Amino acid sequence: MAWYENLKDDSPIISCRLRLARNLRKYPFLFKLDETQAREMIKDVTNAIMEKTNNFEFIDVHKKTTIEKLTLLDYHKISHDLVRSKRPSALISSKDDFIHVMLNEEDHIRIQSIYTGNNIEKAYELANYTDNLIEESIEYAFHETYGYLTSCPSNTGTGMRASYMLHLPMLDSLRGRMEHLTRSLASLGMTVRGLHGEHSSSEGSIFQVSNQITLGRSEEDLLKNLQKTVNQLVKTELEELEKRKNKSSFEDSVYRAYGTLKYVRAIDIREARSLLSKVKIGILAGVLKEEIKTPIYNIMMNVDYGALKVNYLDHIGNFENAEHDEINALRASYIRESL
Repeated sequence: MAWYENLKDDSPIISCRLRLARNLRKYPFLFKLDETQAREMIKDVTNAIMEKTNNFEFIDVHKKTTIEKLTLLDYHKISHDLVRSKRPSALISSKDDFIHVMLNEEDHIRIQSIYTGNNIEKAYELANYTDNLIEESIEYAFHETYGYLTSCPSNTGTGMRASYMLHLPMLDSLRGRMEHLTRSLASLGMTVRGLHGEHSSSEGSIFQVSNQITLGRSEEDLLKNLQKTVNQLVKTELEELEKRKNKSSFEDSVYRAYGTLKYVRAIDIREARSLLSKVKIGILAGVLKEEIKTPIYNIMMNVDYGALKVNYLDHIGNFENAEHDEINALRASYIRESL
């Protein structure tokens, strides 16, 4: 079961993620790693995990088609960098889908744990468990003064990037507000990104907020500061919602979105997520009274191209060559069935 399948539409906080960047002491950084070393590194880390537990499965990302890689991206299992990578790369995922270990991404190892709602401590616990599992038999590149050494200096230190995925349609609708918040948070050592993190844009008013600084701060301090920032963003979002939810124009926009999605016959991904965002905020505000069969964020995830391929492969056998209109029709069909 995917981590987002039991989400509730009762908070702007969708999920939290804890990512750890690590490199092996015995190999050069990725940009100096040759193909043989890259394969050996993958084997070393895979053995370090698989020999101790049967809770993980191995995926050779390098051998996957572009569509298959995009599917893994859609489900937040891999990054854009791993999709584009031409070198040997792999993914080791826990069978419960909460932990994903990317191999040969920007660093040798990227451990990430994703958890629903406001559970960053649980995400940290799971990522730290996997980190310790690997380190039992592998020596990391670590400096007593600078901490964990990484390809990008911005990750040196704890090597930790914690983030929250937030649904902020009220703030997003205020002209220039998100741009101002992004600049303000940058001055506090935080960064704001789109739905799929770095190099992605916001869709459906979904944003990722994470720490930018990893050097000279403890994991506990970084998590505490991030939680404080997220709590303030959520408070501001809900205050703005409270101001608007009783206006007839707000109710109208929610029900227009719901009505469109309930009967639409073809829809592209951006429009789908935009309308689903309005439905989601309508549920949170208590304005939309209709019973929804599937959590809205679950639907938002499954309207992606890769997810549609997984769920509707029987409908279009040669999915890669499917016409644009066919994909949009399938997306509309899935949304209708899910509402």
